[in-house]
Amino acid sequence: MNKIVIIDDHPLFLHGLKLTLESSNNEVFVFDNPMVALMQIEQLQPDLILMDLCMPEMDGICMIDELTKRQILSPVIVLSACEDYKDVLLALQKGAMGFIPKSYSPQDMLAGLEAVLMGDIFIPSEIELQLEALVLQEKKNKALYHLSGRQAEILLLLQAGKTNREIAALLSISPDTVKFHQKGIYQILDVSGVNSRAKALQKALQVGLLSA
Repeated sequence: MNKIVIIDDHPLFLHGLKLTLESSNNEVFVFDNPMVALMQIEQLQPDLILMDLCMPEMDGICMIDELTKRQILSPVIVLSACEDYKDVLLALQKGAMGFIPKSYSPQDMLAGLEAVLMGDIFIPSEIELQLEALVLQEKKNKALYHLSGRQAEILLLLQAGKTNREIAALLSISPDTVKFHQKGIYQILDVSGVNSRAKALQKALQVGLLSA
Protein backbone atom coordinates (compact mmCIF):
# COMPACT_ATOMS: atom_id res chain seq x y z
CA MET A 1 0.00 0.00 0.00
CA ASN A 2 1.41 3.37 -1.06
CA LYS A 3 0.99 6.51 1.00
CA ILE A 4 0.02 9.37 -1.34
CA VAL A 5 -0.51 13.07 -0.64
CA ILE A 6 -2.67 15.19 -2.98
CA ILE A 7 -2.55 19.00 -2.87
CA ASP A 8 -5.18 20.81 -4.93
CA ASP A 9 -7.51 23.73 -4.27
CA HIS A 10 -10.36 22.33 -6.42
CA PRO A 11 -12.53 20.21 -4.07
CA LEU A 12 -14.28 18.15 -6.75
CA PHE A 13 -11.05 17.16 -8.47
CA LEU A 14 -9.31 16.59 -5.15
CA HIS A 15 -11.87 14.15 -3.79
CA GLY A 16 -12.49 12.49 -7.15
CA LEU A 17 -8.79 11.69 -7.41
CA LYS A 18 -8.75 10.53 -3.80
CA LEU A 19 -11.50 7.98 -4.54
CA THR A 20 -9.66 6.80 -7.66
CA LEU A 21 -6.43 6.22 -5.76
CA GLU A 22 -8.11 4.58 -2.78
CA SER A 23 -9.85 2.16 -5.12
CA SER A 24 -6.36 1.00 -6.13
CA ASN A 25 -5.43 0.20 -2.52
CA ASN A 26 -3.53 3.40 -1.68
CA GLU A 27 -3.61 5.37 1.56
CA VAL A 28 -4.49 8.91 0.51
CA PHE A 29 -4.19 12.25 2.34
CA VAL A 30 -5.74 15.34 0.76
CA PHE A 31 -5.00 19.05 1.31
CA ASP A 32 -6.62 22.05 -0.33
CA ASN A 33 -4.02 24.40 1.16
CA PRO A 34 -0.30 23.94 0.33
CA MET A 35 0.85 25.72 3.49
CA VAL A 36 -1.09 23.26 5.66
CA ALA A 37 0.23 20.38 3.55
CA LEU A 38 3.83 21.46 4.13
CA MET A 39 3.34 21.26 7.89
CA GLN A 40 2.03 17.68 7.62
CA ILE A 41 4.20 16.16 4.89
CA GLU A 42 7.34 15.85 7.02
CA GLN A 43 5.40 13.70 9.50
CA LEU A 44 3.54 11.69 6.86
CA GLN A 45 6.64 10.82 4.80
CA PRO A 46 4.51 9.94 1.73
CA ASP A 47 5.66 7.64 -1.07
CA LEU A 48 4.34 10.15 -3.61
CA ILE A 49 3.11 13.76 -3.71
CA LEU A 50 0.61 14.95 -6.34
CA MET A 51 0.12 18.69 -6.59
CA ASP A 52 -1.63 21.22 -8.76
CA LEU A 53 0.72 23.69 -10.43
CA CYS A 54 -1.69 26.63 -10.05
CA MET A 55 -2.73 27.32 -6.46
CA PRO A 56 -3.41 30.74 -4.91
CA GLU A 57 -1.57 30.41 -1.57
CA MET A 58 1.59 28.86 -3.04
CA ASP A 59 2.04 27.61 -6.60
CA GLY A 60 3.53 24.23 -7.44
CA ILE A 61 6.95 25.67 -8.34
CA CYS A 62 7.32 27.35 -4.93
CA MET A 63 6.06 24.18 -3.28
CA ILE A 64 8.79 22.12 -4.95
CA ASP A 65 11.37 24.67 -3.78
CA GLU A 66 10.06 24.37 -0.21
CA LEU A 67 10.13 20.56 -0.31
CA THR A 68 13.74 20.68 -1.55
CA LYS A 69 14.70 23.19 1.15
CA ARG A 70 13.21 20.91 3.81
CA GLN A 71 14.98 17.87 2.30
CA ILE A 72 11.70 16.03 1.70
CA LEU A 73 12.63 13.37 -0.84
CA SER A 74 9.16 12.07 -1.76
CA PRO A 75 8.78 12.06 -5.57
CA VAL A 76 6.50 14.80 -6.90
CA ILE A 77 4.07 14.67 -9.83
CA VAL A 78 2.60 17.97 -10.96
CA LEU A 79 -0.95 18.22 -12.28
CA SER A 80 -2.38 20.96 -14.47
CA ALA A 81 -5.30 21.78 -16.73
CA CYS A 82 -3.21 24.48 -18.43
CA GLU A 83 -1.79 23.96 -21.92
CA ASP A 84 1.09 26.41 -21.46
CA TYR A 85 3.88 24.02 -20.55
CA LYS A 86 6.57 26.52 -19.48
CA ASP A 87 5.69 26.01 -15.80
CA VAL A 88 5.62 22.25 -16.33
CA LEU A 89 9.13 22.39 -17.78
CA LEU A 90 10.33 24.51 -14.85
CA ALA A 91 8.80 22.07 -12.36
CA LEU A 92 10.61 19.16 -14.03
CA GLN A 93 13.87 21.13 -14.09
CA LYS A 94 13.45 21.74 -10.35
CA GLY A 95 13.06 18.03 -9.64
CA ALA A 96 9.46 16.95 -10.27
CA MET A 97 9.33 13.32 -11.42
CA GLY A 98 6.32 13.63 -13.68
CA PHE A 99 3.50 15.61 -15.19
CA ILE A 100 -0.09 14.46 -15.65
CA PRO A 101 -2.77 16.58 -17.37
CA LYS A 102 -5.98 16.86 -15.38
CA SER A 103 -7.85 15.70 -18.49
CA TYR A 104 -6.19 12.27 -18.24
CA SER A 105 -8.41 9.24 -17.69
CA PRO A 106 -8.19 7.52 -14.27
CA GLN A 107 -6.53 4.48 -15.88
CA ASP A 108 -3.85 6.56 -17.61
CA MET A 109 -3.28 8.57 -14.44
CA LEU A 110 -2.77 5.42 -12.38
CA ALA A 111 -0.30 4.12 -14.98
CA GLY A 112 1.66 7.39 -14.67
CA LEU A 113 1.72 7.16 -10.88
CA GLU A 114 2.90 3.58 -11.02
CA ALA A 115 5.75 4.56 -13.35
CA VAL A 116 6.96 7.26 -10.94
CA LEU A 117 6.62 4.95 -7.93
CA MET A 118 8.90 2.53 -9.80
CA GLY A 119 11.51 5.27 -10.14
CA ASP A 120 10.80 6.47 -13.68
CA ILE A 121 9.98 9.97 -14.90
CA PHE A 122 6.51 10.14 -16.45
CA ILE A 123 5.56 12.63 -19.15
CA PRO A 124 2.87 11.90 -21.77
CA SER A 125 4.63 11.37 -25.11
CA GLU A 126 2.71 14.11 -26.93
CA ILE A 127 3.61 16.62 -24.22
CA GLU A 128 7.22 15.45 -24.08
CA LEU A 129 7.63 16.65 -27.67
CA GLN A 130 6.35 20.10 -26.73
CA LEU A 131 8.68 20.26 -23.72
CA GLU A 132 11.64 19.32 -25.93
CA ALA A 133 10.68 22.17 -28.27
CA LEU A 134 10.61 24.57 -25.30
CA VAL A 135 14.07 23.41 -24.16
CA LEU A 136 15.44 23.94 -27.68
CA GLN A 137 13.92 27.44 -27.81
CA GLU A 138 15.42 28.27 -24.41
CA LYS A 139 18.87 27.24 -25.67
CA LYS A 140 18.46 29.40 -28.77
CA ASN A 141 17.33 32.36 -26.66
CA LYS A 142 20.26 32.02 -24.27
CA ALA A 143 22.66 31.97 -27.23
CA LEU A 144 20.93 34.95 -28.84
CA TYR A 145 20.67 36.97 -25.60
CA HIS A 146 24.01 36.01 -24.09
CA LEU A 147 24.88 37.84 -20.86
CA SER A 148 28.28 37.94 -19.16
CA GLY A 149 28.56 36.44 -15.70
CA ARG A 150 28.43 39.88 -14.08
CA GLN A 151 25.45 40.94 -16.19
CA ALA A 152 23.61 37.76 -15.18
CA GLU A 153 24.32 38.48 -11.49
CA ILE A 154 23.00 42.03 -11.83
CA LEU A 155 19.92 40.86 -13.72
CA LEU A 156 19.05 38.50 -10.84
CA LEU A 157 19.48 41.31 -8.32
CA LEU A 158 17.30 43.60 -10.44
CA GLN A 159 14.64 40.89 -10.39
CA ALA A 160 14.96 40.77 -6.59
CA GLY A 161 14.09 44.49 -6.52
CA LYS A 162 17.52 45.76 -5.45
CA THR A 163 18.46 49.36 -6.17
CA ASN A 164 21.66 50.23 -8.05
CA ARG A 165 23.28 51.32 -4.78
CA GLU A 166 22.30 48.04 -3.08
CA ILE A 167 23.62 46.03 -6.03
CA ALA A 168 26.91 47.94 -5.90
CA ALA A 169 27.29 47.16 -2.19
CA LEU A 170 26.41 43.48 -2.62
CA LEU A 171 28.87 42.99 -5.51
CA SER A 172 31.57 45.32 -4.12
CA ILE A 173 31.57 47.49 -7.24
CA SER A 174 30.74 51.14 -7.83
CA PRO A 175 27.24 52.37 -8.70
CA ASP A 176 28.69 53.64 -12.01
CA THR A 177 29.85 50.11 -12.82
CA VAL A 178 26.36 48.81 -12.07
CA LYS A 179 24.92 51.39 -14.47
CA PHE A 180 27.46 50.37 -17.13
CA HIS A 181 26.43 46.70 -16.87
CA GLN A 182 22.75 47.65 -16.80
CA LYS A 183 23.19 49.53 -20.06
CA GLY A 184 24.78 46.43 -21.58
CA ILE A 185 21.86 44.27 -20.38
CA TYR A 186 19.33 46.67 -21.93
CA GLN A 187 21.22 46.65 -25.24
CA ILE A 188 21.39 42.84 -25.36
CA LEU A 189 17.69 42.53 -24.55
CA ASP A 190 16.87 45.35 -26.97
CA VAL A 191 14.88 47.48 -24.53
CA SER A 192 15.03 51.24 -24.05
CA GLY A 193 13.11 54.29 -22.93
CA VAL A 194 10.85 54.71 -19.92
CA ASN A 195 10.75 51.71 -17.53
CA SER A 196 13.75 50.02 -19.17
CA ARG A 197 14.33 47.97 -16.02
CA ALA A 198 10.78 46.56 -16.03
CA LYS A 199 10.96 45.93 -19.78
CA ALA A 200 14.29 44.11 -19.40
CA LEU A 201 12.95 41.89 -16.63
CA GLN A 202 9.84 41.07 -18.66
CA LYS A 203 11.93 40.24 -21.75
CA ALA A 204 14.35 38.12 -19.69
CA LEU A 205 11.42 36.09 -18.33
CA GLN A 206 10.00 35.65 -21.82
CA VAL A 207 13.23 34.34 -23.32
CA GLY A 208 14.12 32.09 -20.37
CA LEU A 209 17.03 34.07 -18.89
CA LEU A 210 15.06 34.39 -15.64
CA SER A 211 12.60 32.15 -13.83
CA ALA A 212 9.41 33.55 -12.34
